[in-house]
Amino acid sequence: MKNYIFLFCVILILFGTYTSIHGSSASTRGVNLVALGDSITHGVGDPAKKGYIEGVKEKLEEVHKTSIKVNNYAIPRYSTEKVIRQLQDKNINAQIKKASYIILYIGTNDFRKSANYQFDPLDAKRINVGKGKFLTNLNFILESIRKENSAAPIFVLGLYQPYVEYSNTKEILSTIKDWNAGIVKAAENFERIEYVATLDLFQDKPKSTYFSDSLHPNPAGYKLIANRLSEKVLKESSMKPSSK
Repeated sequence: MKNYIFLFCVILILFGTYTSIHGSSASTRGVNLVALGDSITHGVGDPAKKGYIEGVKEKLEEVHKTSIKVNNYAIPRYSTEKVIRQLQDKNINAQIKKASYIILYIGTNDFRKSANYQFDPLDAKRINVGKGKFLTNLNFILESIRKENSAAPIFVLGLYQPYVEYSNTKEILSTIKDWNAGIVKAAENFERIEYVATLDLFQDKPKSTYFSDSLHPNPAGYKLIANRLSEKVLKESSMKPSSK
């Protein structure tokens, strides 16, 4: 009988040790954030190379007291077509599969190409054809991400209007609003995908204060985007400190 009691105690000790180690491992496991996009998500225009992604990372770590691992696959000049090619990369898909949060900010180069980089005047017919291709690609991208990761929330950012120096700035603004409306509808086709507006962040504000060049934000501009996106991520109901 004593042998049985001794054996039982040993089993309890071993089980407690395993549970403690396992729990410790879980508590130190960080949150994985994957970002896809173009030069804006890459952070072009920020001398510190932080961009808005680093701002989101810092905010989440500050609030949740946990490490955030970032895999930023954004590449300058990328369009939806090139993101689709990226999604054929097994290593990128492996990170998407493990992601806690996914950020997608794409479309600026699709828009610029559809306008043939000629904004005054705009070729409405060419722009509409470009928008159709863009939205088809965007739906494919979102579907591909969802196949790899059915649980993580995806945050899709809308386009802003940096072309304020042109005389037809109102026409350009209206066109970008139309593209953003298409992004909203694409996001609504999937579960747990949230649209994040950026258009209003820079409207009626001096461009020289928030931009490093004709297209890319400076640190102050990226901070506006980071703050907006951080608010959305922090409101996500599934976001929990990793110590739980």
